[in-house]
Order: sequence, then structure tokens, then C-alpha cells
Amino acid sequence: MDSTFKNVRRDFAKGVLLESELPETPHELFVKWLNDASAVAIPDHNAMSLSTIDGEGFPVSRIVLLREATTEGFCFYTNYRSAKGEELRANPKAAIQFFWPDLERQIRIRGVVEALTSGESDAYFASRPRDSQIGAWASPQSEMVGSRGLL
Repeated sequence: MDSTFKNVRRDFAKGVLLESELPETPHELFVKWLNDASAVAIPDHNAMSLSTIDGEGFPVSRIVLLREATTEGFCFYTNYRSAKGEELRANPKAAIQFFWPDLERQIRIRGVVEALTSGESDAYFASRPRDSQIGAWASPQSEMVGSRGLL
């Protein structure tokens, strides 16, 4: 095995999470940390790793963007016909993880995913930039495109 990474490490010393200083709910801590990441201008501070389970029982992870966080849950959008959409339909259990290395913080969350109403999905799609909408129509997510010319 290549040992290039064997001794790569750093000390984490930016802060301590004390139980006595925790807010009332985990959601309050999440909102505080997300706001902290935004305040120090971490690029894509709302990016999260979404892990699903594929048809063979293997975990599959990819980065998606958090669009809303409430005490009810965490909202992201995807094409229902994408690989992640199909995986979530077959097995709605998922995990998300946020990692803010500049703050030396991460949060892991797992739970059951529920689809939004078609009205909520349509409203979000309509809010996207026009080029983004066209890209979504032109290229089926998670599918191979035959050629650049076809695209």
C-alpha cells in the first residue's frame, strides 16, 4: 500500500464542545454551526454528503445542497428518476453529513426521507436559473449521455 498518507494528520484545537454549553436541541446546534460556517464564508457551507443504499445493498454517497433546515427535517432536491431518487424510493433510509474543516466541525444525521409534494418540487424547479432548468431537461440525471453532440 502507498504510505503517502500514512502520517498525514493535524491537531484539532479550535474549540471544545462542552455538554454544559449545548443548546436545548440538536437542531439549535446545527443552525448555529451552519450560521458560523456562513459567517466565515466557507464556500458551499450548505453542501452535505447524502448517503443512500443501492439495489445491491451498498452505500452510495454524493454531495447535494441543503435548501432548508427545520425542526421537521432537512430539505434537498433531486430528480425523482435519478439514481438517488430511485434508491430513496426503494429504501427511504438515508444519512447526511456536513463537514466544515475550517471550523473543525462536522455533523452526521440519519433518518427516513419523505418526498415533498409535487407543488413544492415544481416551485423549487421554477426558482432555479433558466440554464439550470434547461440542463436538467436536456440531460437525464445519473444516465449516460451518448455524446456531447447529442447533449
